[in-house]
Amino acid sequence: MRESFEDKIEEIDQLLDINRSKWQLDAIQWFDYDDVKQIIRIHINEKWDLWKQERPFKPWCRQVVQNQIRNLIRNHYLTFSKPCLRCKHYVSEDGCAFTRSKQQDDSCPDYAKWLKKKKKVYDVKLPLPLEGRVITASTELYDQFDYEKSADKLHYILLERLNNERHKEVYTMLFLEKKSDDEVASKMGFKPESAKKKKRYKQLDNLKKRFAELAREILDSEDVIE
Repeated sequence: MRESFEDKIEEIDQLLDINRSKWQLDAIQWFDYDDVKQIIRIHINEKWDLWKQERPFKPWCRQVVQNQIRNLIRNHYLTFSKPCLRCKHYVSEDGCAFTRSKQQDDSCPDYAKWLKKKKKVYDVKLPLPLEGRVITASTELYDQFDYEKSADKLHYILLERLNNERHKEVYTMLFLEKKSDDEVASKMGFKPESAKKKKRYKQLDNLKKRFAELAREILDSEDVIE
């Protein structure tokens, strides 16, 4: 008999409590860890069918919990944070190896765009106590990821889940060989929707949506981050 979400709620809550230390945004006064737990419970319930019940529950659930905590940190902090945190020229909280002044300033196009569009929201959304502590935590969060290995792992799992050989071929050409839509369509015999200057291929668009949905499922249910 398949186990339900309700059957596992105690184990879910235990895992949520165990991972409490991974929530690094305690200074956000309007959003605490109880809110985080409720959001993750709802998410697990919605993704329940992704748990293959012949496999142990806790490793799957632990990964979902940790992925969702990372996502919530990103959404509540990094969405409005300075682009410097993710930049190869980042030196320190205010330093920059790219600009002539060696400081983070609007001579950098990305920083200038952030000043214009996101800084006001950032200043309102994030209380001052976050500034020093969470910047450090956030850069550490990025530093511990190996993006190339994680991407390779995602590609491998996604290709394993595609049952159709033509779909595998399309995915490989688009995301591994970096071919253009026109090149893929020509190879696969896809016809454009109309004679517009910018061609659109309905079959290709539908496959891209399918690939994106599958990637989200994998990120939610598998240990992809290296």
